[in-house]
Amino acid sequence: MLLAGFALHESIARRAADSALDGELATLRMGWADANRDLLRLRDEADMIRSRLARNESGPEVGSVVTEVKLLQSLIERLYETRTGLAAPAPEPKPEPVSTPPIAPPPAPRPSPVADVDPATPGATREIERPGPLVRRDLSDTQILDVLQAGLRDDRVELWLQPVVSLPQRKRRFYECYTRFPVGENAMVLPEQYIALAERTGLITPIDNILLFRCVQLVRKLRRKHLSVGFFCNISPRTLADRDFFRDFVAMLAENADNAASIMLEFPQSAIDAMDGELERDLQRLAGLGFRFSMDRITHLDFDPYALGQRNFRYLKIDAHRLLSPTEAGRGAGLAPLKRRFDRAGLDLIVEKIESEPMLLELLDLGIDFGQGYLFGEPRLSRPEL
Repeated sequence: MLLAGFALHESIARRAADSALDGELATLRMGWADANRDLLRLRDEADMIRSRLARNESGPEVGSVVTEVKLLQSLIERLYETRTGLAAPAPEPKPEPVSTPPIAPPPAPRPSPVADVDPATPGATREIERPGPLVRRDLSDTQILDVLQAGLRDDRVELWLQPVVSLPQRKRRFYECYTRFPVGENAMVLPEQYIALAERTGLITPIDNILLFRCVQLVRKLRRKHLSVGFFCNISPRTLADRDFFRDFVAMLAENADNAASIMLEFPQSAIDAMDGELERDLQRLAGLGFRFSMDRITHLDFDPYALGQRNFRYLKIDAHRLLSPTEAGRGAGLAPLKRRFDRAGLDLIVEKIESEPMLLELLDLGIDFGQGYLFGEPRLSRPEL
């Protein structure tokens, strides 16, 4: 009887386990089917665009558009692999469980200033207050990941721009490009909320490339209006390390070499420190096409500015809080000679995260070239009418 009881218990346990596995398998099959439908739909759209271009279009921009379509199709493939688990992203921590619905946003959002043309003064701008989107800070990693995947799949990635001004005149010279993902009708998630998660899950590469794609489109529109503006586009170490994908990235830039004067590619210092021969050759090719580079996320000043200048780096970005920290302030006498070395190497210094007038006054004593931060303008959505 005891053995029969054990056998019965084992049989029931196995049936329960088999039932649970069947449920998980059914869920995975449904997810795979959804992803496969998305992939097939987007492939059809890419094929349709190529077919239309082949039948009806002509002119110098057709080649670059076809290259972009190919790159976007590659992005679709990467998104599909990430969703279905076919890719092998870096290990990620267990996401937070989603146990409660999102918290309702506060009723009165802080208005966001948007530049508008002042009709009384041609060419001037005035700041007017308009409601800005809310930042959803109540989302778990799982929910943010869903937002990223849906935004990439449905082409709902927004391009936001923040001005970079010359000092001390405060004239707008460049813009830094950011991607933001909308959540619902009037909310969004910011880069600081999703960058680390996107790097862990392998989504940072399509995000980088969508950012560049949007920037190229914007530069084309401005050129048709005979406007010349420079844009900084950040490229993550993960994108640089994906050699096959980065080759497609370089090919798209090569097709858009006529926009090289308006696009500055920005790399973190850690990626430059770890640069290998293959990446060096890719950057040499881009430099030969006329693209200029910038180094940001600088964590140490022990680097050779002349070597960077020879690689066509033209800008360095340093956090204002780092330059004004007690450690760096105590080395103030050493910063001036360092700035002179940057000048001789052809490198302009951009200090970011400048937030107040007293902070700016301290920085101007160092002879910095450009400034960026909320003091000069916060990031704003790029819209054709503005």
